[in-house]
Amino acid sequence: MNAAGKPIWIAIPTFRRPEQLRHLLETLPGAVAGHDVMLLVADNDPARQEGAAVAQELIRSGYDLPMLLLPVPEPGLCAVRNAIVAAALGDPAMRFLAMIDDDEWPQPGWLDALLACQATINADVVAGPVDSMFVGPAPRWARQTLVFRAEERPAGATDMLWASNNLLIRRRALEMLEQPWFDPRFNRSGGEDLDYLARLSRAGARFGWAPDARVSEWVPPERARLSWVLRRMWRIGCTETMARRKETPMPLLLIRSIGILAVRTAGLAALLLPGARRVDIAGQWIKSWGRLYALAGGAQKAYGAL
Repeated sequence: MNAAGKPIWIAIPTFRRPEQLRHLLETLPGAVAGHDVMLLVADNDPARQEGAAVAQELIRSGYDLPMLLLPVPEPGLCAVRNAIVAAALGDPAMRFLAMIDDDEWPQPGWLDALLACQATINADVVAGPVDSMFVGPAPRWARQTLVFRAEERPAGATDMLWASNNLLIRRRALEMLEQPWFDPRFNRSGGEDLDYLARLSRAGARFGWAPDARVSEWVPPERARLSWVLRRMWRIGCTETMARRKETPMPLLLIRSIGILAVRTAGLAALLLPGARRVDIAGQWIKSWGRLYALAGGAQKAYGAL
């Protein structure tokens, strides 16, 4: 891929979400107006290439922003994210890489807020909230549960960030770690972004939080179900533990995980209280079991096919 000569790259990994990707791409020009950006659409589906088809159609129709298409035939979360980082670093002019998922779209002022936070505290990485937008009616518990609530923090410096679906990384941070930037061991399990951010933190990266850099995320009906939410909590427990195994001795991690499970088990009594957030209580208990399952080496097998 030839160097594009743009200071800000906005990368979108995509896999079989053509309509959501189209909505994102149609929203982006208004959200990044006034900035010199390059869009990078990384299609991780060599068979159907639906994302590539959407990007090519928009390019042919005179899309308002410069856009590059990056086919990534090797399947997996880490494969596509590593391809994105390599492509962005290949442009000597690139100073910032923003990442947003293909089922999201930015709210007004998104990029401005990320860049303002970065400049204010000289951050290496900045993140912002993700607001869930349900497709069709959703039960009240789904709208209230932790899984779908946007994370809220004070603006400015923060100790740790957790995900890459609304993220701005400056070039210096990308160059802090050697390849592969995203550990292939997380290719099928998820949690590759948490592991990457944890390693960046240990390398001395400075993190920031921009409350006004908001993106919205579609929540399809199949996700607004109890079974999906509980599986999601199990997965979070697994992937968090997989990442922490790199820095925490196994005996200590096991003791902590058993202690957390004991506390969460005792907390199940709160399910009987009026007004209790029962899904969150049950989800935290399930998450505790996911931690232990990961310690037993089962996380990769459990999530390899999801």
